[in-house]
Amino acid sequence: MSKKIFEHKIMPVTQKMYRYAFSILKDSDLANDVVQDCLLKIWEKRKILPKIKSYDSWAMRITRNQCYDWVKTNRYTIGDEALVNVSNTEETDFESILKDSKLWLDKIMDSLSQKNREIFHLREVEEMTYQEIAEIMSLSLSDVKVSVHRTRQKIKSSFQKIEGYGIAN
Repeated sequence: MSKKIFEHKIMPVTQKMYRYAFSILKDSDLANDVVQDCLLKIWEKRKILPKIKSYDSWAMRITRNQCYDWVKTNRYTIGDEALVNVSNTEETDFESILKDSKLWLDKIMDSLSQKNREIFHLREVEEMTYQEIAEIMSLSLSDVKVSVHRTRQKIKSSFQKIEGYGIAN
């Protein structure tokens, strides 16, 4: 029974686990390693799988904890190795605007607290419910909703400033 649950409930969320780990660690290889460690931990705890209510939330919480354990033990500064690689190829105006918008969004996201970045990522990228995020982050439902609202407002106002004046913050 546990093997079936692992194969049908946990394995399908490995890409979601990877994206979440990558959003925290900003390193593809490291995110893959963390996900593998998470899968190993989950496999070692496979006997309790039938008791788990939400497999997605449980797997994501393990991923989050594993990322922070890695950061803590390796004294790794999140984002230090994530550099923007700008190519010298010709590009259309649309591609240029899109690239600039992405760079601004990354800058705005970097100005947010780690907690708000995580909550926003889980909501907007992973499309998780507020309740699932609250369970993963050990927060109240209202805290999650407020955080998402404030983050959206900050992103919106920052982009309005950029469009109006060419500056943010």
